[in-house]
Amino acid sequence: MSISTIKGLYRYVKQNSNFSGLIVQSVILALGYNPCGSTDEFNELSWLLKDCSQHGADTGFSGFTSYNDTVKFFQKHREGIVSHMEQTAIDLGTDIISMVKSFGIFRCFMVKPTTSEVGKALWDTGHYWSELNELYNVFAWYALEEISHTWYRYLEDNPACHVQLSA
Repeated sequence: MSISTIKGLYRYVKQNSNFSGLIVQSVILALGYNPCGSTDEFNELSWLLKDCSQHGADTGFSGFTSYNDTVKFFQKHREGIVSHMEQTAIDLGTDIISMVKSFGIFRCFMVKPTTSEVGKALWDTGHYWSELNELYNVFAWYALEEISHTWYRYLEDNPACHVQLSA
């Protein structure tokens, strides 16, 4: 099955990422693409997601570069992102706190958060803590990266589509 539209990309990622359609759509929109976009926009979005999958969200992607954007994104989609993270931790045979603390971003750019900070950022829905902006940011990046990884797996499994994007 060859996918050649943003709608097709959306459906594929929704079916294969364990994220809700709302989160997948919100990522696409935050990146600046319309779900009804043109073939050229599909190609651009495909390459953007491939790039994010290979290099990480911290390399800078429109809609995911400022705390204003990422904190708002995480707050809007907290429940779905946390649920996805919990399932991923289970699949990895660990707990969500340990999984988050092991994220590579903390080895490279940021101070490793405490267990209390991670727990507060994940589950304290009644408050906004500005001192946790880095964690909120990382959680928004997590959603972007996981969606990107899902699309990149599709490209790897469908070399004809991958080649078509290169042309």
